[in-house]
Parts: sequence; structure tokens; C-alpha cells
Amino acid sequence: MGVGGVLGLIGPFGTYDLLPLLPRLGYWLAVVSLNWALADAGIRRVEALAGDRLPAPRVSVPLLGALIVSVPATGVVVLANGLSGIGWPSFVATLYGQVLVLLAAISLPVYAWADLRETAAIAPSGTQERTPSPPEKADATGLALFLARLPGPLKGRLLCLETQDHYLAVHTTGGTEMILCRMEDAARELGAIGRRVHRSWWVAHDAVEAAARDGQRHYLRLVDGRSVPVGRSFRPDLKQAGWL
Repeated sequence: MGVGGVLGLIGPFGTYDLLPLLPRLGYWLAVVSLNWALADAGIRRVEALAGDRLPAPRVSVPLLGALIVSVPATGVVVLANGLSGIGWPSFVATLYGQVLVLLAAISLPVYAWADLRETAAIAPSGTQERTPSPPEKADATGLALFLARLPGPLKGRLLCLETQDHYLAVHTTGGTEMILCRMEDAARELGAIGRRVHRSWWVAHDAVEAAARDGQRHYLRLVDGRSVPVGRSFRPDLKQAGWL
């Protein structure tokens, strides 16, 4: 919203001369908000499928995510131009290039900021315990807060959490449930009984059966046979804890 407001004030790509202030603000707020939603979905998918295999992920992940959604994002701008009175574009290829540049300019700093924030949250002071606390010593308040997010009692033993868009898949020995929750919040509440092992995964300490490696990729094999990827930035902490 902040970026959309700034672009609405300065009016790039000729919109300053084509639209009055209020319509211009509405135009850019709508375009940036919708296209950021598309970019966020693309970035999350790239990160989940190939985030640990791409070189320089803080750059390659947001750029690839922006590239993937650049075509539908261009469609959003074409529609916005037509509805706002700017007019339907004559040169879609030029407009596509402008949209791609805009997506990249927004995605790169936002993704880097989010990645730095999550990395700091993993080990803010380097004093995290090397051995995970057993479940019976888990923080009762945090555990209660997490359990209250579930639609009913926990089915079986908690194994891991997986980010799926804006939801969390709660995997247990009794099945899987979807809840609306941020991974950061769930990991903080369950910090005493497990660890973040990936931007999209949290694992309970007593669910880990073995560690595995396939070239540069690391995995944790859980007691139910599931293989959970280990993120590159999480490996040093997990090695210190004896998980790898």
C-alpha cells in the first residue's frame, strides 16, 4: 500500500499527465496491491519447490517468482488502463517490460527484508539451546495458544507444520488439518518442542528419525516416512543442535 501510494503521487510511466491525483492514487494502489498478491504467490511457490537449489536465493527466488507471474500481472495493468480511462495499450510488449521491472523492483527488497527478519527470529542472540526440550517441558502457555488454533483436539502426535500459501498444514500421526496461521507465530508458540528447519517447515524434535542428504540438499526423515527439506540458512543451527 505504501509503494502504491508513492507511485500514485509521482505518477511514473506517464500516469502523472494522464490521470488526476485521486484517480491516479486509486489506479496505482489497485495495480500494486493486485500484482503484489500475484508476486507473493509466485515467490512462495518458487521458494517451496526450488528455494534451496537456486543460487543466491535472496535474488533468484523473488526474480523468478516475479517472472512467473509477469504475464497475468500485465493483464491486470491492461485491464486497469482500460477501466481508468488511460486507454487500451497499443504495445503490449513494452507494457510487459514495464510491469516486469516494477514487479522485480518491489519483490527484491520486500523478500530480502522478510528473509532477514525470519533469519534474525531463528537465532536472535545465538543462545538457543542445542538440545530441544522434551515435550513435557514445553512452555505451557505457548502450547495452549497453538492448540487453541485447532478446530478440535490434536489428532495423534504432532509431527510437523507446513506452510501452504497463507495457511499451515498441521501434520500429525492422525492426519492433516489446515489452519489459518503464520509459521512465525506457530514456531514461536511451539519453540520448546521443535524447530524451524525451512522457511516453509517446522518439525517436532521427537518426530525426527534420521537425517539424509542428496548432493547439496539436506532432508529430515520423520517417523511417518515423510522427507522434510532443510533450508540452507537453517543448517548451521540444526547442526549445532545435533539434528544433522
